[in-house]
Amino acid sequence: MAKLNAAYSKQRRQYLSNHNICHAKIHKCSLRATEIHHKKGRGEYHLDESTWLPVCRSCHMWIEIHPEESYELGLSETRH
Repeated sequence: MAKLNAAYSKQRRQYLSNHNICHAKIHKCSLRATEIHHKKGRGEYHLDESTWLPVCRSCHMWIEIHPEESYELGLSETRH
């Protein structure tokens, strides 16, 4: 697990340096992406950038608290 976390940390830094604008822009958005929302969860998609969404902290919290609305808006996807 330590190897996976180290790889994720490095990949995350690079990803956020290239994707520094929040793509959710939904709730008190700061516009600056500082986090990654894993649209399909972390599990098998943990390092799959095609399932990542760059978000600010406020939008990320909203996505996590409002899962149904997040699916409707395309901010989250089923994990199947």
